[in-house]
This record gives sequence, structure tokens and C-alpha cells, in this order.
Amino acid sequence: MRVPDLLAHASRRYPDKRCVAVGGRELTFAAADARAARFAALLHARGVGDGRRVALLALNELEYLEIRVGAQRAGAILVPLNYRLSEPELKALLEDCEPDLLIVSPEYADLGERVGAAELLVLGDGGSYAAALSAAAPLPRPDGLAAEQAGLICYTSGTTSRPKGVLLSNWALHATTMQMAQEIGATPYGVYLAANPLFHIGHTVGFAFAYCGGTHLQLRKFDADAYLELLTAGAFTHGQLVPAMIQTLLERTADARGGALQRLLYGAAPMAPELASRTLAAWGCELVNGYGSTEAMGISMLPPEDHDPQRRPHLLASVGRSSPGMTARVIDEEGRDAPAGAVGEVIARGPNLMSGYWRNDDATAAALRDGWMHTGDLGYRDDDGYLFLVDRRNDKIVTGGENVYPTEVEHALAEHPAVREAAVVGVANPRWGEQVTAVVVTRDGFADDAALIAHCRTRLAGYKTPKQVVFAAELPRTSTGKLLRRELRQQLAAATAAPAAPS
Repeated sequence: MRVPDLLAHASRRYPDKRCVAVGGRELTFAAADARAARFAALLHARGVGDGRRVALLALNELEYLEIRVGAQRAGAILVPLNYRLSEPELKALLEDCEPDLLIVSPEYADLGERVGAAELLVLGDGGSYAAALSAAAPLPRPDGLAAEQAGLICYTSGTTSRPKGVLLSNWALHATTMQMAQEIGATPYGVYLAANPLFHIGHTVGFAFAYCGGTHLQLRKFDADAYLELLTAGAFTHGQLVPAMIQTLLERTADARGGALQRLLYGAAPMAPELASRTLAAWGCELVNGYGSTEAMGISMLPPEDHDPQRRPHLLASVGRSSPGMTARVIDEEGRDAPAGAVGEVIARGPNLMSGYWRNDDATAAALRDGWMHTGDLGYRDDDGYLFLVDRRNDKIVTGGENVYPTEVEHALAEHPAVREAAVVGVANPRWGEQVTAVVVTRDGFADDAALIAHCRTRLAGYKTPKQVVFAAELPRTSTGKLLRRELRQQLAAATAAPAAPS
């Protein structure tokens, strides 16, 4: 079986339409298709195909789409890398995937030289990538892509362990593109703004617009002022943000209307219902909550009709129901379906799943069992089948024999007007095993821990109420907005273990 690439349809039907734009640069669909053909030829000339790897360390560059498509046409596997990683971290990933070629933004040219690869190409005007591309004779577009061939290796964010390379087949990527086109409402007349890093698997949402013939507008990297300028100018109709970005934008200006914005997808981290309500009121757009992971893309969606703060406010805390083509279950410790309201592990099955972890058979066998992806996420279903996440399995706090799920406590804290964002973790306690500890970023210098504990006590059971509140300037997050609870726990443990300063 073969599947089409991202440019196959639109380049034939809309050759002269704007395909991708970054800053003052843009490409039509015909131009992007031709450049992808040249990149495929460039790889073939270097013997890079048949499962060989091409690494990409770049901001949201104009060339991202053509590199993705050209690599797949050549039969190579693209490995997009997180540009926020340290040099040793990047070196470890490159040693793991062993690329034949490393392509970098101009900002990372020196870094690319240091971390090493068989060949280095630098993007940008006058860069070696442009020269190599212009010298290549375009390859004819293949009659689709081999469905089972791996198209991407995306490394996990490493929030709970060392990053693992997730192998995604052309079939899984195509299925997710079709699903995202349906869920976010991609059309040839839409303009999607990519503000999140394109190295994240969430880029499949925006590239669904390219597939359909819409425009893929990009910020090279997230910038709140630039985003708000495009928002108020009505420059885009659809977008995707993580909750931390939405929080930043809403705090930057309270009166920025949504312009032409029709629908916004959010995900990658839980969003407090209070923040969802503020977003709806401020921007007047539709919201879609997407739940999934690099290993299992698009597990479930909460559509716009379920974002109603007046009629069904409790659903703002849900990640919806299974997406088209995907099946999600909540199972207990024995692998049986958990009854409504009972917390268990979320598992998923469908075409969007990974093929496995790159060179890690043990991790693959642990995650993929009998065709089901075991996500490690804990959640429950209500009587209507809506899925509610409570936390990662490793993030559950056990205090005095009772289970506490940090997200519930964080939502309670978010209801306090002085709280900008909060993270809750378990800290070792000799009496209770763990104690519930909140790390809070506040507004206007607020620093009354007793007031926050009292606030939570009116909303939560006593054992769920934080025993300690620590104030911070910011919370540690991955580049895709996921909270690094492991880092918080380490910081708090180190602070607890540190000897007291002499008086």
C-alpha cells in the first residue's frame, strides 16, 4: 500500500497558491513541490535513502516542509531535533540515530560542526543547503510513499526518562494528517499559524493545511508580540498553542480580539478550565483540545461544541472522546476495562501509533502490547464516555495511603486570582510517605502561602491540600510546554537536603 505525500494533492490542484510563508519569504505549492523534488535528488546523489537518516536542527524555517517531503520521497527517515537541547544532549541523539546528513539553521552552524555528522548543510540565503539544492536536478514525484516505511524519528521530550526515538511510518503520519484535517477544519481557504516548534510531532496539525491546499504561515520561533500582531491583523484563521503560551498572550493584552481566528487547537499539557473560559471570552474563536503523544498521535479530541462554560463547564477539564480511527480505553491493574469514574491507565489503538522505539526493543515491547499503546497516563471516563486525565503514572502522589493526582490540585490553585500557574509534586515525608507540595508562579508579587493553602482547603479534601507552597519566577518546561515535574522534584529534594545556612 502507498500513501500520498504532503504536497502531492495541492501542488497539482493549487500550483500558484501560497503554500508556506515565514517573515518576508514565501513559496507557492508548485515551488515547494519542485524544491522537495530537488532535495530528494540531493539525497539520492549522496546515497541517502532506504531508511538512512537525515537530521534537522532548525527553527521554523521556510524549508521545513520541503525537507520533510523530499526525505520521504527519497526513502530516507527525517529526524527533527529539539534546538533547545544542550550540546551533549544533541550529540547523544545524533550518536543514537547516526544520520548521514545534518541540516541546520544559520544560528546552529557552529554547533552543527561541533556535534558532528557525515555532512553538514546550512540553511539561509547563501548557505550550503541552497547551493546544493540549486545544483540538483529534480526527481520525478514518486507514485506515493511506501506505507510501512518509516518517515520520521521523533525523540520524546524525556520528561520521565532519557529521550527515546519514536519511529513513525508514512501510514501513521498520513492517517494523522487526515484526522487533524477533519478535527481542526482544514480547508484550501484556511491559513494556519505555526508558532510551536516544528520539531514536535504537533506539526502534523499545520501540515494538514498544506495537504489540503491551505497556507502554512510560520513564526521562526514563538514571540508573543509577533503573534498578537498577526492575530489582531487577521492574518490567520487557525492555530495551535500550548496552555503556557495562551497564558502569556492573554496576560500581554486583555483586549486583543481574535481577528480572523476561527479555531484554535490546544494540547501537550492540561489547561485549567478557568484559562479555557478566559480564552473563549477574549478571542471569540472555537477551541479544540487534542490529547495524544509522539507514540500515539491524536488519541482523543474535545470539539468546539463541548467547550461551553455555561452549559457544561465540567467538560473543560476533559480531553474528549476517541478521535476518528482511534480507540481509547481505561484499564485497571489486571488489564480489564475500568468502570466509569474509576482511575486507570489510558491505552490506545489505531493507525496513528508508532511502529516502535528506534533500536530499543525492550521499551517497544513494554509500550506496545497486543496492538495497544500503553501511554502511562492515568485517567477515567464519565458516564457519557468523556475521558479525563488525572496525571502520569509516575506523577501520582501517595500520601498517608491516599492517592493524589497533581492536576486536580493545580486546577484548584488556578482558581485563585493571584496564581498565574502552578505545579504540584510529591516530596518525601517521614510520616506520610509523600507530602503534597505546590510550586506557584504568582501575579504582582503575591507571596501568601497560607492564603493559598486556605483557598485549596475550601475546594479539596484535606489530604489533597498542599502542605507546602513554594514560590518561583517560572516553572521548568520542555520546549513543547510540558511541565518537567521530575526536575521540580529534584530541585525540591535538593533544597530539603541542603544544610541550613549558619545563623
